[in-house]
Amino acid sequence: MLPQYGPENIRNLTLLSHGGAGKTSVSEAVLFTAGATKRLGKVDDGTTTSDYDPDETKRKISVNLSLLPCQWRGTK
Repeated sequence: MLPQYGPENIRNLTLLSHGGAGKTSVSEAVLFTAGATKRLGKVDDGTTTSDYDPDETKRKISVNLSLLPCQWRGTK
């Protein structure tokens, strides 16, 4: 059974900046550090969790919005 989180234990983060600033790399590091993924994806390799669309991996930029849930110290 999945853990249930009340509103007091839910955090929403938005990564917003210019293209090429490293938002995707930061999100990969957060997912990896939190244990949500077992590998650290890289934009240049086309292995990031958030860039799943073939056009994104080919162009090496994010095109779509991605929701990336993870758990950290009792919060989601």
